[in-house]
Amino acid sequence: MASLPTDINIDILSRLSIKCLLRFKCASKSFCSLIDSQEFIKIHLKRSIETNTNLSLILSGTPAPILLSSRYWGGKIFSISLDSLNLGVELDHPFKNCKGRTPIIDSCNGLIALKNDENGIAFWNPSTKEHLILPKVWGDLKDKVHRVVDGFGYDAVNDDYKVFRLVQFVRENVEYTEVSVYSLRSNSSRRIRVDFPYYILHGWDGTFADGHVHWLVTNNPKDDIENLIVAFNLESEEFQEVPLPHLEDKKNVLVMFVGNFSGCLYFSCLCNYPQPVDIWVLKGCWTKAFSFHRSVGDYVKALAYSKSEDKVLVDKFKYGEEDDDINRWELYWHDPQSQRAADQVTIHGVPQGCRDTLVCVDSLVSLAAYAGRGVTGREGRMS
Repeated sequence: MASLPTDINIDILSRLSIKCLLRFKCASKSFCSLIDSQEFIKIHLKRSIETNTNLSLILSGTPAPILLSSRYWGGKIFSISLDSLNLGVELDHPFKNCKGRTPIIDSCNGLIALKNDENGIAFWNPSTKEHLILPKVWGDLKDKVHRVVDGFGYDAVNDDYKVFRLVQFVRENVEYTEVSVYSLRSNSSRRIRVDFPYYILHGWDGTFADGHVHWLVTNNPKDDIENLIVAFNLESEEFQEVPLPHLEDKKNVLVMFVGNFSGCLYFSCLCNYPQPVDIWVLKGCWTKAFSFHRSVGDYVKALAYSKSEDKVLVDKFKYGEEDDDINRWELYWHDPQSQRAADQVTIHGVPQGCRDTLVCVDSLVSLAAYAGRGVTGREGRMS
């Protein structure tokens, strides 16, 4: 391959997995230089996204949003190849040996933003093992904090990865909101007070899709359920409203969720039994993509299409008679045509219990190429 033209080498290498590429980097300095180039990294990432390949299922020991259980796996995080969905591998993440909960904020282009109760926020690429622990922005908060939520995503216009923290304070019964935006490219953060006439009812972190981080909010403090979605534009750093899809009977809605499915924002809601769990996907307008009978589960999360795109990987949770029963999670392939379960998925090496799940694309996106300093760890470097 060394004698082939560069564009042909790039085309061949861009079809390989990250594990293969890391081995190739050790083969020669020319391969190492090519694979480490920003041009190749973006080409490989683009091909992976377009072909629905090099995907991993990430299972975090922190409970999913629907659960209030204090049970979790002590900060453990596992990865499973979406191609096999057989054996889970525990990952060495930046906060693995730290005390407290370590929930994942979100994933984007192979990077994961996660936070720890005692140690703040970190950017992490599980494929290359690079990580960067961000400087703490908030310090001691003098006023009463009502809600703290985070978001993470990619600003394509400025080629920058940003983490965003929104804090709602209460001072003398008056609420005000401040945000901080950390830029990986500048390796710095800014803290500003914003006009945010909304109320966050749950402390769930935002969902990144289409250049925006999204949260469910309400504009009425007396509401007990959200009535719209607010989106933070990572390029302009401004908020905008996103209407909810049309719900036939809002009075029966118990709880709502937003997530990312195949790169698009999705919305789901849990209604009074026996109404189904419906999932809408936003592609210019809201389209009801899936509907799950309540016999399937109470909390249903659509994760990814199969390679042939004829099945959908679903994670489901069903309430039981005992509140502390933690063994009611199931992964399975769902057939949208028949509206039935196609195959149940059994993953070995992962403990039972409360969890959160997301799909992450394997990539070579380099934290060091953006931040330039403070980055720890890197696989496949030539000596």
